[in-house]
Amino acid sequence: MDAERSALTTLCKEFGALIGETRRHSTTRQELLERIVAEARARRPVLTLLGQLLNTDRETTLRTLATALPGSGPGTARQETFRCPDGACDRTAVPPPAGAIPRCAVLDRLMERG
Repeated sequence: MDAERSALTTLCKEFGALIGETRRHSTTRQELLERIVAEARARRPVLTLLGQLLNTDRETTLRTLATALPGSGPGTARQETFRCPDGACDRTAVPPPAGAIPRCAVLDRLMERG
């Protein structure tokens, strides 16, 4: 049960960053995260579900959790370009390194990495 406790601790600590990361991926990943949260709130095991989210086996999931979840942490300070989230226009944006992801004002959605 120590592995489950560690998984829950990491999930709680990195939750905000993990939500942001899953929003950049498929709806399936977002739904899986919602399921993980529901299971965690019900105090049921989440380690296997986190493995599904990370697409890793149990041992790799445990090692990954020991170093924080992907998409969490301070990130890398590098310049990135973002583009229209649905390709409707040619707008690009370059935020400061490691800055917030710009939003499309028309769609009120995060812009995509370009």
